[in-house]
Amino acid sequence: MSKTKREMPFWDHLEELRWRIIKILATIVLGGAITYYFSDSILKILVQPTQNLNIDLNMQVLKVTSMFTVKLSIAIMGGIILGLPVIIYQFWRFVSPAFEEKHDGGLILTVLFATVFFMSGLGFAYYIIIPFSLSFFTSLTSETVIVNYNFTLDGYLTYTLWLIFACGLVFQLPVVALFFTKIGLLTPPFLRHYRKYAFVAFLIVGAFLTPPDPLSQLLIVIPLVLLYEFSIFISWIFRKKELPSV
Repeated sequence: MSKTKREMPFWDHLEELRWRIIKILATIVLGGAITYYFSDSILKILVQPTQNLNIDLNMQVLKVTSMFTVKLSIAIMGGIILGLPVIIYQFWRFVSPAFEEKHDGGLILTVLFATVFFMSGLGFAYYIIIPFSLSFFTSLTSETVIVNYNFTLDGYLTYTLWLIFACGLVFQLPVVALFFTKIGLLTPPFLRHYRKYAFVAFLIVGAFLTPPDPLSQLLIVIPLVLLYEFSIFISWIFRKKELPSV
């Protein structure tokens, strides 16, 4: 029988970590190559939210290397997104022996669970946050100075790609709750205690990302609140499993 991780020497830990990182990087490179091949189509999709703005907007590049940088950025982000299931799988395979129980079926469900929530976050950013934020920020004109909005393509993509990726990470809140519950650092009472502080933070985020009207803010806050409540439920389910039966 092979040794568990808690029995492995320190250098064996490092060796396994190195190979898992290599597998993750290889997956990102492969996903990035695929994404780069379709970068023109992806670029068209990413720019689509600007078509609905009530301004005469021009996209431009200011450097000789800008288009290559744009496609490379799309490829890197696309590689991470396509490689997400493998990234999560490798991470959980590395840390799972620290738990008392090991269930491959549970690992597969965790990977699927995390991937679905991450993709939901990407869709939420693309269809909700980006249109509202673009509409709000481009509405900030001056009555004394004529302002023409001309976005640089790389600047626009930096904003949208990181916003999309950040929302994908935010939607991992239930997965994070699951992980910290499994290692004993998170409990449902803890999450319930800090619920009000989390809701205040969600309101601040909603106010910053949306136009100053209640409906737009609710479109941001409600999904975040639901995610937090679902995280409490996930923590309660797995905490209940960890407790010994009487």
